[in-house]
Amino acid sequence: MPPISVCIIAKNEEAHIGRCLKSIMPYGFETIVVDTGSSDKTKEIALELGAKVFDFTWVNDFSAARNYAASLAANNWILAIDCDEYITQMKLPKILTMIRQYPRYIGILEIENEMMGVGKRTYKTKLVRLYPRKYFQFVGAIHEQVMPITWNKRDEIFSFDIPLLLYHTGYVGTPEQITAKNKRNVDLLLAELEKNPEDPYIYFQIGQSCILGDDYEGACEWFGKGLSFDVDETLEYVQTMVVSYGQSLLKAGRKEEALNFTGIYDAFSELADFVYLMGSIYKANGQPIQALGEYLKVMGMPAGRQLGVNTFLAFYQIAMIYDEMDNMEIALMYYKKCGDFAPALERLQQLGS
Repeated sequence: MPPISVCIIAKNEEAHIGRCLKSIMPYGFETIVVDTGSSDKTKEIALELGAKVFDFTWVNDFSAARNYAASLAANNWILAIDCDEYITQMKLPKILTMIRQYPRYIGILEIENEMMGVGKRTYKTKLVRLYPRKYFQFVGAIHEQVMPITWNKRDEIFSFDIPLLLYHTGYVGTPEQITAKNKRNVDLLLAELEKNPEDPYIYFQIGQSCILGDDYEGACEWFGKGLSFDVDETLEYVQTMVVSYGQSLLKAGRKEEALNFTGIYDAFSELADFVYLMGSIYKANGQPIQALGEYLKVMGMPAGRQLGVNTFLAFYQIAMIYDEMDNMEIALMYYKKCGDFAPALERLQQLGS
């Protein structure tokens, strides 16, 4: 058995936990499931699939539940996974080599998040999910993060990327499910904000929750407050906050205000998602030539976090610009490059091509 324990917290997850656990089973990990009050068959399914199941009284604190799960594990190394996630790729031998070489490091994996919207939309994030429990624990009531048990701001935290990809479906559901989940998250985040009013990460997460609830004005307000702090532009969540802020400004009809992002272009010009955003900002403001420049630039960049920003989404935007210019030869070429992207297929059908 690998010297890693998978720890999962769950409540009423009968629709997801089977898929999650089945993706884990081939690797032979000890699997701990801590249930926080299910009224469905979550625990029964977990037991049938070989997990060790324990109960935990919910105290409105995800870190408390995660740390309790880790305390029950037989191994020092903990891999934290959520019920609405499942493993799609993993190179276990390489991970085992890394944890032997770096016993006091933390492991960062990649998560592909499925989003609701037109066609299949995903974006990728990187999060710390593998850690040695002798030295690290989760902190924060929600959107919790792995931090050293004893730490001050002068201490450096070392990490390594692990070859493990998770697929996350937690942002997909009925409107009622998304609304209920969002309300729970925002309530917990606001409680955290009272305790830590100068933490920009909390403002970022509240803004993201506003987007899930289609409240783009609210998102703009929270992102603006978060970015008013002295933030580190190299951090992934800060980069995501900038892109989400720009997208929210456009959704809220504040396109002229979004043009101010030209002032931060140099700081984020290496990010495909930001360059694509700038194309959208120029396009919204009636500047098609500038927009074309950004969309053409992003095509030559490494893949962004949002699926398609440097492929079919950029092709589609370019096609629409040439379409509006009545340059149908180039427009058709780019529509066809979009593959099975539904809006492009619909336009090709309208054009009889």
